[in-house]
Amino acid sequence: MTDPATTNPAGSGGVSDGPLLEVRDAEVAYGAVTAVRGISLRVEAGEVVALLGANGAGKTTTLRMISGLLPPARGAVWFDGTCIAGAPLPGPAPAASSVRAARSVPPVLPVRTASAKRTGRVSRGRHRDAARHQDAARQRDVPGLPVHRVTALGISHVPEGRRIFPAMTVAENLAMGAYLDRRRDRAETRRGLDRVNTLFPRLAERSRQPAGTLSGGEQQMLAIGRALMARPRLILLDEPSLGLAPLLVATIFEVIREINAGGTTVLLVEQNAAAALRIAHRGYVLDTGEVVLAGSADALARDARVRDAYLGSSDEPHDTRDRQVTG
Repeated sequence: MTDPATTNPAGSGGVSDGPLLEVRDAEVAYGAVTAVRGISLRVEAGEVVALLGANGAGKTTTLRMISGLLPPARGAVWFDGTCIAGAPLPGPAPAASSVRAARSVPPVLPVRTASAKRTGRVSRGRHRDAARHQDAARQRDVPGLPVHRVTALGISHVPEGRRIFPAMTVAENLAMGAYLDRRRDRAETRRGLDRVNTLFPRLAERSRQPAGTLSGGEQQMLAIGRALMARPRLILLDEPSLGLAPLLVATIFEVIREINAGGTTVLLVEQNAAAALRIAHRGYVLDTGEVVLAGSADALARDARVRDAYLGSSDEPHDTRDRQVTG
């Protein structure tokens, strides 16, 4: 049996010239219900990439697959040239030339149109079901990495609903974020804590307070801070503005901008499409488990389909400040 973490077709010992994260033709099912249908996406080092879509589009499922909480029934997830989930497809991981070719597509790429979906749907569905069962049987022998190993590689996940430890203090929650990082000494842990407290001064003020007594906004700050304590190269953020007051929403998005400016790559799931596209470099739009649009954040913000579905009738110009990619 092959451990996917040891399979590196780029031949670079875990370092690839391609994107930091790539999802290839991935499919995820909850029992008989397929939630993600053959999606492919990439995130390059230093980017903020937004995943947009309505409830049930497959955004949260995609993040759970990347972090190792859900195995793909088909396809694969690559991180820095290493396959961390699923079965590697034939051929090497994409090199820099492939990335450059991908950048040459139109600003907004309609991945699949409604008419294309309807054409031959029944016949394709039969073949797809047969292929799905074959792939699922084959991939039972190629497990993905467990969550703690994915985290140790440099991927931190801030789930929807925050999932803090309510009976533990703020300081104890933050310390849990650094639990797997055995590379650092106490001085480095202290520097990581100082960084979190600089981003979120309220957490420093409430360090001895039980986390369950914090407000919703403070709990979201704590969830992000805990993820940062692991020193991730990639942070997955699932609906960080959900349920927050407008002033706190602005604070959270400014912090995400600062996290990215500090060199951390961000994959952001967010229903507040306008706010997400203001800080993102690129984006993908998911619909019923499939990628239907992909492009630069500016192009998506101007696209009539995105504006009608997610941005309403707002005429607010899209903010392109601080769009520099940090490496």
